[in-house]
Amino acid sequence: MRTLSTLLVSLAIFPFSCQGECASGFTGGDCSLRSCPQGAAFFDMAEADDIAHLQQTCSGRGTCDHKTGECSCSAGFVGIACERTKCKNDCSRRGQCVSMKHLAETTRNHLSLQYSYDQVWDADKLFGCKCDDGFGGYDCSTRVCPFGDDPLTTAGSHDEIQLLRCRAGASSPGHFVLYFDGKASSAIRASSSAMALKRALKAIPLIVEVEVSYTTGSTLCRDDGMDNIVYITFTHNSGPLPPLVAETYNMDPASVVEIAASHSFGMLTDHNGVNHFSVKGDKENEECSNRGICDQETGTCSCFHTNGDRYAGNACSEVVTSPVTNCPGDPVCSERGVCDSNTKRCTCEKGFTGGDCSQRSCPYGLSWFDYPSSNNVAHDVMVECSNMGNCIRSTGECRCNDGFFGSACEYMGCSGNDACHGHGRCLSLRELALNHKNSDGSLIPINYGTDPNDASTWDADRIFGCDCDDGFDGFLCSLMTCPAGVDPQTNSTDLHQCSNKGLCDQKTGICKCFSGWGSSNGSGSYGPKNDCGRRQSLRGYP
Repeated sequence: MRTLSTLLVSLAIFPFSCQGECASGFTGGDCSLRSCPQGAAFFDMAEADDIAHLQQTCSGRGTCDHKTGECSCSAGFVGIACERTKCKNDCSRRGQCVSMKHLAETTRNHLSLQYSYDQVWDADKLFGCKCDDGFGGYDCSTRVCPFGDDPLTTAGSHDEIQLLRCRAGASSPGHFVLYFDGKASSAIRASSSAMALKRALKAIPLIVEVEVSYTTGSTLCRDDGMDNIVYITFTHNSGPLPPLVAETYNMDPASVVEIAASHSFGMLTDHNGVNHFSVKGDKENEECSNRGICDQETGTCSCFHTNGDRYAGNACSEVVTSPVTNCPGDPVCSERGVCDSNTKRCTCEKGFTGGDCSQRSCPYGLSWFDYPSSNNVAHDVMVECSNMGNCIRSTGECRCNDGFFGSACEYMGCSGNDACHGHGRCLSLRELALNHKNSDGSLIPINYGTDPNDASTWDADRIFGCDCDDGFDGFLCSLMTCPAGVDPQTNSTDLHQCSNKGLCDQKTGICKCFSGWGSSNGSGSYGPKNDCGRRQSLRGYP
């Protein structure tokens, strides 16, 4: 018969080891360790064909501090679970750091169309900068320079003219908005005059100047059987331009706002049967009119003044000296291009750019952060430095954001010879899946990214991570694993580090067994496994 004193001594020797589940936020064989938050993994072994990104501690991009329960994130990743990418320099305080999902919900594309991005694994994980007007670059660190028409070319001379017709009563409630290049005008009432419509359009920062004229009367919308065809001429935006897109708000259901602006729908017929045609702009729309170099720090054009030829103006679209005798550059085209004797334009060699071919271009890759091309389809546009780095014009090299690598910043994850601390291989998601093994160690490959039309596996060859050697763990294989065994106090055959009867020191890979437990042979008897799987017997106690 056991006395109270022997029971107390027994509890002192064999302390409580959490045979049940630990309270939320705690883990370990004795529930003494803090657990860290989980998030959808950036890099993990696919569970089945084309299914990956399951929940993982610190999202597989950080290390858990079991003393505090906090994740220490890898460079380039933030969040309590390291669950999202970090915007460089907080978008230089010239923009907003937003997710792909938020970008799709709050903006429109170049054609002013709106798509959703909420069903793909990275919708709330890949963040990027939505720059304020006048700023650009993946981190909004550069200023945008004026664009204009090359003054020496004669291929195009037409301003863009788009047509509008509104059929509604002048006293109709509500209003409509016109979108241009994804940006919205101010509210437009049915009774608006030509001047009011012009003011509404000029509220769009991208529109420099427009002319607005009505064919009938002085009121924008009509419902008396007569049509007012509105001519909108873009006098300072070189074309071809994206079409205006109308969105109505609380107007009468019978109200109609039509736009004619494309080759496929470029005509409106009025009440007299007269056809009115839109005009596609054909002037060049080039940075600094191709007659200067953009200073991205100031957003101003430095106009060329070489070989006796000189250009001027905000966008370098004015010829100061006439006739122009040669192409820009000293020497001509910087000896990195061919000069067209008629247009005096340089055609640059591969790897060089600028009106005088004096600047280096950088490699292109599929964009990491961009507006969807259709619902839940993105990352399919080639851009310089993959929109995850800045191009250094003097060298033609991309300076990538933290956590990204490659000549075009086209890859995420481990890189370099010591990427996995010498204890693993740096593999892509596709490669890792093909190396999937069963619990008995047999190779059972899983396919990830085999269907090029599956937009959800766009990352198969772009996101990399470490496949650690036996005995090592962690997203960079910097931690050591401890011997595993079955919990001797359960009937389960599941393996646990230190057999759930000790804590693993991941710096050394050695189990620190709880009092009363020691090394076993894997079957509960004494052995060399150092797995805490054997209950030690003490003289006088069962």
